[in-house]
Amino acid sequence: MLNFLYTIIIYPLYQLVEVFYSFCDAILSNPGLAVLGVSIGISFLCLPMYIIAEKWQEIEREIQAKLKPGVDRIKKAFKGDEQYMILTTYYRQNHYHPMMALRSSISLLIQIPFFIAAYKYLSTLPALNGKAFLFIKDMGSPDALFHIGSFPVNVLPIAMTLINVTSGIIYSKGHPLKEKLQIYIMAAFFLVFLYDSPSGLVVYWTMNNVFSLAKNIFYKIKKPLRALYFLLCAVYLGAVWFLLFKHTGFLYRRLAVIGVLTVIPLTPLIIKAVKYLLDKPFAHFVDNDRQRDALFFLSAITLSVLCGWVIPSYVISSSPMEFSFVDNYASPFYFLRNSLFQSIGFCIFWPCCLYYLFNKRIKTVITILLSLVTLCAMFNAFVFGGNYGAISTILTFENAGMLQPTFVYSALSILTCIIVIISLFFIIKLNKTKLCNSIFTIILIALFSISVINSVPISKGYKALKEIKQTNSALTPSTISPVFHFSKDKQNVILFMLDRGLTGLIPYIFEEKPFLYEQFDGFTRYENTVSYGGMTLIGAPPLYGGYEYTPDNINKRDKESLIDKHNESLKVLPVLFSQNGFTSTVTDMSWADYKWVADLRIYKDFPEIRCCPTERVYCDEWLKKNPDVKGFQRPSELLIRNFIWLSFFKIMPPVTREFIYEDGHWWKPKTGKQHIHDFLNYYSGLDLLPELSDDTGDKPTFSIIVNETPHEPVNTGYPDYNLTTTDETPGVFEGDNAYQTNAAAFIKIGEFLQHLKDIGVYDNTRIIIASDHGGNSNLGKIAEKKYPHYFNPLLLVKDFNEHGTLKVDDTFMTNADAAIFTFDGIIENAVNPFTGKVLKDQVKKDIVYVARDASWSPEEHTKTKFIVKTWNSIHDNIFESENWKEVKEEEVFADER
Repeated sequence: MLNFLYTIIIYPLYQLVEVFYSFCDAILSNPGLAVLGVSIGISFLCLPMYIIAEKWQEIEREIQAKLKPGVDRIKKAFKGDEQYMILTTYYRQNHYHPMMALRSSISLLIQIPFFIAAYKYLSTLPALNGKAFLFIKDMGSPDALFHIGSFPVNVLPIAMTLINVTSGIIYSKGHPLKEKLQIYIMAAFFLVFLYDSPSGLVVYWTMNNVFSLAKNIFYKIKKPLRALYFLLCAVYLGAVWFLLFKHTGFLYRRLAVIGVLTVIPLTPLIIKAVKYLLDKPFAHFVDNDRQRDALFFLSAITLSVLCGWVIPSYVISSSPMEFSFVDNYASPFYFLRNSLFQSIGFCIFWPCCLYYLFNKRIKTVITILLSLVTLCAMFNAFVFGGNYGAISTILTFENAGMLQPTFVYSALSILTCIIVIISLFFIIKLNKTKLCNSIFTIILIALFSISVINSVPISKGYKALKEIKQTNSALTPSTISPVFHFSKDKQNVILFMLDRGLTGLIPYIFEEKPFLYEQFDGFTRYENTVSYGGMTLIGAPPLYGGYEYTPDNINKRDKESLIDKHNESLKVLPVLFSQNGFTSTVTDMSWADYKWVADLRIYKDFPEIRCCPTERVYCDEWLKKNPDVKGFQRPSELLIRNFIWLSFFKIMPPVTREFIYEDGHWWKPKTGKQHIHDFLNYYSGLDLLPELSDDTGDKPTFSIIVNETPHEPVNTGYPDYNLTTTDETPGVFEGDNAYQTNAAAFIKIGEFLQHLKDIGVYDNTRIIIASDHGGNSNLGKIAEKKYPHYFNPLLLVKDFNEHGTLKVDDTFMTNADAAIFTFDGIIENAVNPFTGKVLKDQVKKDIVYVARDASWSPEEHTKTKFIVKTWNSIHDNIFESENWKEVKEEEVFADER
């Protein structure tokens, strides 16, 4: 219950504090000034509520003063129950209830949740640690400006208290002693409570007290609102000067901020326009409490459901397994519930608090604004949602470069919002509010329906993964013990699938780490290798099954389902080797049964094939052995925070979205932490391979080891790339996380190869290291050859008894050759156990057809065929652009080679 209340009441304010800090920090580039900016921003945001609170307090004082003589007479004349009954009657006759006395504390009640939010955020903000500001040496610690003996004297809390008391003296002049005592007791409380708090938090609260002091002084002068207006205009002009002539950020961003701040000088005109609307065309709506309340609540609930459930459920339902069993949270519905609770706080609870503080005219303004926001949000989310590529498990976009929309797209979205605004105004002006309420009711029902529809695949995906995990748990030892039993005197074949491994980075990684040359003894690198697709779904089947499973050949078998053909490709080699006397072992086969987390039950009809998952299995054990991981931030923390921001992103006009999302930070200061949990899910299994391998096999062995370490680019930390630092690689690969994760992977594979040598099985082992596709890195900027990014996969081969320094072979290859290498020279006339075709007879490389543009998700394809928007043919040399040619699908299918 407490967590529920915190999420609804405090957490929205926590995120608001975070937004103000991020905004101020981005503009001022100074943590101390950013904290001051947060305090000023929050104070001005709360100013209307404080003004109303002051009015309520003044009313309460007047009533108390009016009733005091009668109350005093009653208390003097009567005692006990008789006094209580007569006082109750007296209050009722004067239309007063003692509970109304709480109005005198309403200002304090407003401050408490904001203080809790600021305290929780600023007291643990990493960005303040070690940062100096004015006379403060460290914003993350108490100021301890001087010592009396061994006792540190913190000056800031004392200054804060003096300001608070001064403000209270000015404010409470002429007020009852009870109110004065309340102010001084609270000042003493905050002195004790914040005395040993971080300086950043005390600076925030001190600035709040300065603002309160200034506010109280303003109350004592004539026409305080006019004075406030001119003061804000002066601040506006200073901000414009600073942003135009001093700040060095992007000009269009600075101009956008100036545009928003222009509201300040235009405030009188805006107020006049609002008064005209309320007095003339909207007068009937102002007086219609029932219709206004109905529209307010329908708008608030609609916006809450849209942001809290519908938009997040679309993301989760696209790949439910990715959002299941995240850290300590098994069900993805936890994240949906959390985002819904946050949305209730943002869209219902706090708007209701504002709504019921004000009179009916302000209520009307709030209702109309909330209705407009809700309608525009619907259009932005569903009509102008945008396509930003695949979204990761921590809600970052694959193609964030598309965040800057075209002029036409932006103009259309803004025009739509203008039409919505005009339409709503006319509906209210024509006294058709019931029609508006009916529209919102229909929208709300539709959103509830979408929520239910999206929840079905989420539930199914979660249950399926639960079953898979139970199966995999049964397949996995409870402790770290060998699962790969290689033979010392018989042949071993290892096919290592390193998802998104980049072959072009190998020369640079090996140059930085020369010891890798010795560890990769006898290997040949086929640099001129092409993948059949830039994503696992299409690039992996030929790697596992050979040329029969290229995307064009899969599509030609259009009478069979894609999932069956995919599963078949994963079974070809393990079954083939098992039929020829080898012990076959597989790990986390890519997209097995078209599940994001491999469903190894596809091998249930082949009990001789050993299934031994290594991904998502050893992460917790690895963390116990390596407790000092740097830069670690749990993905569940990011999901809990960012789902609501993803929703806000979607409901905003496209032209504003770049301000909400920047490199995955979602209005969050860059604290140096990064998400590495998915990376650790894979890296832990790779790091533990030596412990998972021994030399006890009594038969020849065939193993497919799948690992996705390079698939999750994170900062693994120069120079050892083992998460002991967060330092960047110097030189051209600075900031290139793809380089760092590939370096981490090759270092660990090198250790595994050394282990094979140490246990005496290296010479009698053939090793093929391949990837399903490539990926982005700084390599594209520096490589002499034209780098084809996603379509240049890894292909490294070491044959039996092969030795020598790493060689480079520029023969034209495809990643389907990885499958051919496994049995070449071992199994004569190897036949696909499922199609009956001789595998080597299917090798066709004179022209290769690549699925250049296709979706990564199985749901984006038909039941039997891949939907490929763009086909390319490639031959001979992938680094020569003239060898790439866009071809029509008809040409691909007409080729009967």
